[in-house]
Amino acid sequence: MKLPRFCLLFIAFCLLPSAYCPATGWLYKILEVKPNVFVWVSDDVLDLDGDPQFERAGTAGFIVTTEGVVVVNTTNTPFHAREVLYEIRHESDLPVRYAIDTSSSGDQILGNEVFTELEATLISSAKTQEGIRQYRQLLARRVADDEGNGKLRTRMRGFHITVPTQTFSSEMTLRLGGQGIKLLSLLRNGSGDDVAVYLPAAKVLFLGDLFQNSYFPRVDSRNIHDWIATLRQVEGWDVDVYVPGHGEPGGKKELTVFRQFLEWLGKQVETRFKEGESISQVKQEMDSQVETYKWHAPELVSEEVEALYRQLGKTPPQGAAPQPTARGPLPAQPSVQP
Repeated sequence: MKLPRFCLLFIAFCLLPSAYCPATGWLYKILEVKPNVFVWVSDDVLDLDGDPQFERAGTAGFIVTTEGVVVVNTTNTPFHAREVLYEIRHESDLPVRYAIDTSSSGDQILGNEVFTELEATLISSAKTQEGIRQYRQLLARRVADDEGNGKLRTRMRGFHITVPTQTFSSEMTLRLGGQGIKLLSLLRNGSGDDVAVYLPAAKVLFLGDLFQNSYFPRVDSRNIHDWIATLRQVEGWDVDVYVPGHGEPGGKKELTVFRQFLEWLGKQVETRFKEGESISQVKQEMDSQVETYKWHAPELVSEEVEALYRQLGKTPPQGAAPQPTARGPLPAQPSVQP
């Protein structure tokens, strides 16, 4: 069959030696952070397909070995997962052996079906597996409740929420092509364990949503004190490249900036809570405070400040976690913005 001219032009454009390739209206980068370790980073565009609660595609990655490919996170739609697969096929014709979910968040797992169709083994922690099952059930109820206008049903048409088939508890090592790939459950609270994928030889650590590089984070049900302590721990590891859940890969500097932001945010919200301010007062004050952070996803600030306020009202500080202090200035900003 003869391809239409516009298809040929599009394919030719995507094959140009550029880091960017438009697909389904999106731009993305492929970065080779170490030999045979690649990171897929989407542009900050709100997707019009998929779950509106997860409109931004999460950062994904893949490792090419002599025996096959390992994928880390599958983004927020099957369309973007196929973009990742397109880039994999530029690097290797070997099969995708494994796909790893670092959490149950929709911006990281909604492309799972693309890789299970290739007969890849889908791996997560046991708690994340259960979190994805729960998300699938909740999404079905949301679609049923949305029958009045059908917008969610239309956005999710063709999606199949795919649950991991292999799980682990605290630690697991994959050995493929002479490489050891460690899966570590670092933060075991909330809706699902946060799993890190560590490549000791390459000194690369995929942190998923535990690290957001110049993006405002979702607090969800993570205990912020445990979260900060975990980031302090991995800052001391023998790692050159930290791959975030959103944004470009960074080094220790970028990870430290994010951890300091969480410390500052936790202290500010906790201090205001102890002073008796209402949720609406805290949200209003914090919205204005964080405006100086020129980070992506600013619309999350108000919702996540509320989530943190409610969390701190239930959970006292633990162990060596930072204690609330007098209100202070924002921590230093990174010198380079994405």
